[in-house]
Amino acid sequence: MSGGKRINCVYCGKAKLSRNEVGLNKKFIHQKVERMMCLECLADYFEMTEEELKEMIERFKREGCELFL
Repeated sequence: MSGGKRINCVYCGKAKLSRNEVGLNKKFIHQKVERMMCLECLADYFEMTEEELKEMIERFKREGCELFL
């Protein structure tokens, strides 16, 4: 998140998405995505659980993905 910009979920309006939520949006949707979703909305959108997404985040971190450093 550049410059401390606060990003809100486009679907539910959750305020201030975390770095991990922003990273997942960029990883799953597009590197330059502008309208982002929170973890709960991402899980619904991709028909996954939040726990599955959290496990993926940890795996991406272990693999050194720059979106999750």
